Amino acid sequence: MKRFVFLSLSLLLLLVLIPGCITVQIPATPPIVTPVVIETFSSNPSTINSGGTSILLWNVTGANSVSIDNGIGQVDVAGTRVVSPATSTVYTISATNSAGTVTRSVVTTVNSAPLPPAPIAFAITGVTANTDLSTFTGACPKTFTFNVALTANGAGTAIYRWERNDGSYSDVQSITFYGAGTKTTMMQWEMSGTSTGWYRAHVIAPNDIASIPVYYTLNCDSGSLVTGIIVGVDQYPFTGTCPKTINFWGTISAAGPGVVTYRWERSDGSDGTVIAIGILTFTGAGSQTVTDQWTRGEGAGWQRLHVLTPNDAVSSKIDFVMTCWNPSQ
Repeated sequence: MKRFVFLSLSLLLLLVLIPGCITVQIPATPPIVTPVVIETFSSNPSTINSGGTSILLWNVTGANSVSIDNGIGQVDVAGTRVVSPATSTVYTISATNSAGTVTRSVVTTVNSAPLPPAPIAFAITGVTANTDLSTFTGACPKTFTFNVALTANGAGTAIYRWERNDGSYSDVQSITFYGAGTKTTMMQWEMSGTSTGWYRAHVIAPNDIASIPVYYTLNCDSGSLVTGIIVGVDQYPFTGTCPKTINFWGTISAAGPGVVTYRWERSDGSDGTVIAIGILTFTGAGSQTVTDQWTRGEGAGWQRLHVLTPNDAVSSKIDFVMTCWNPSQ
């Protein structure tokens, strides 16, 4: 037993005293890996209108792999990308190396497209009526003309009618607009007796709106409107080269408002079939002048002014004498 212990101790001592005979394995130190750093990741501008664009910009260090979601995929460690999202979108960049994965996100906000303005319903916004002659004294029946201006805010067709104070009204009429603006139209109404009243234009569709009433006064009096006729000629008797144009004038006086028709008549039998019938409108008491010409040769004759309505009146005749001669004779 003692011998075994001695041998064991001897062997141990020998191992200690003789170096290099035994190799001891020491574990290697693992390399140090630098973590990924996302230096920059931005969206510029960060807010866009619908249909607009933004630029994603990034810069990553220490990564083996870099990607951006929302369909962009693998990218370089630094770069830019133009995006145009339809709605507000979060973009996330992922950068990876052996140390792990680092992410960062940015938001591109999209302003919703403004809603189109609601269509404006077609409407008549204004109705203005008037008459050519509010007061008339003279022969009846008399036709009054009433005018109306309709103003619309856009395209469409308006339906309207004329109404009067006694409750009667015209047939329904229409007027079409092809855009915003004003259109005018008229109505004529024949009246046979003395009366006072009003008319108005009433829009029935697309909206209910009426004009202010237009008042009129009709005095049926066939014998008192024209109160006088004066006629004259520029030169008579006349001696000189023929043919010669003679100038006639006439003044018609009225007691009040009304319409007067007249014609010139001549000694050769000419009347309204040859010389057109004239029309004068009086807005009140007063006088108006009319003229006529007659070109003729030697001889005597006459011309007069004949008022036909509202009352029949004839001026005195204007006599003239013309003597023609040729200076070369």
